Amino acid sequence: MLHSVLKQAFEQYVFDRVSDILSLASVTDAKYKKAVKESDAVLSQLMELARSLEAQQPELLLLIMEYEAVTTLEAGLAAEIIYREGFRDSCSLRQEFAALMQQTM
Repeated sequence: MLHSVLKQAFEQYVFDRVSDILSLASVTDAKYKKAVKESDAVLSQLMELARSLEAQQPELLLLIMEYEAVTTLEAGLAAEIIYREGFRDSCSLRQEFAALMQQTM
């Protein structure tokens, strides 16, 4: 029971932290801000094109909307995985550094 509660709390923490990091990056990181802006521009162009072709290709608009949802989910999951691995790496590095310090003393 405790393990489940702690796991759920950690999952929520990771989700919230990744969201905070990406929100901050969209303001402070020029490369990320530029990539988001370019991605939004391309998606807007695709949506505009799909709307203009809706009579001939009605499935195109739905396909683009589905693609946007799937890529957004994929990017979010990738960010969470990367954050978790970074967290694990920091723990491992801290342990290795502590062991090295004990050896040198």
